[in-house]
Amino acid sequence: MENKIIQAAKETFLKKGYKETNMSDIAAAVGLTRPAMHYYFRTKERLFQAVFGEILLSFLPKIKDLINADIPLEEKIGKIVDEYFVILTGTPELPLFLMKEATRDFDAFVKVAIGSNIVELGNNVFSAIEEEMAAGRIKRVPLIEILYTFYGLVTVPFMTLPVATQVFGEENITNTINNQWKSRIINYVTLLLKP
Repeated sequence: MENKIIQAAKETFLKKGYKETNMSDIAAAVGLTRPAMHYYFRTKERLFQAVFGEILLSFLPKIKDLINADIPLEEKIGKIVDEYFVILTGTPELPLFLMKEATRDFDAFVKVAIGSNIVELGNNVFSAIEEEMAAGRIKRVPLIEILYTFYGLVTVPFMTLPVATQVFGEENITNTINNQWKSRIINYVTLLLKP
């Protein structure tokens, strides 16, 4: 039952965010009464902490090996973009959710990030990028520029999906994101990093 609650909580928090979610929503999703929910998780905050680390980790796939792979830069970037597209296609609300939660309670966000090893994973990715720069396989570019460029290009289409779908139509947007936009990301990031 605890796993069912955590899965339902994850889905509800992702859709509604922390503030708009209440324990009754989650209890109803798993077929429990609210008092029965409190047997498993006494507060919404505890339940949120139980799922937030997992949500946060899902946004940083294990890409360190791809960064250090002995394959051409464009292929490397393409594989990393593919990893993110799989994640974001399944949970398009993820980037906006993470932004909201980071601004809602930054200290709690950092605490969960440290506890869930996301900081360690991020540092591993940064180290791998630094190694590639030191070896001359990619251009020396400030890490913040790489992050803004990559994550901006990857996440904005998913963050704007509800509006873009209404304006341009679902089929049009799906085609654009999966076919044209993916190759644009690879081209832009390759241009930024190619020595």
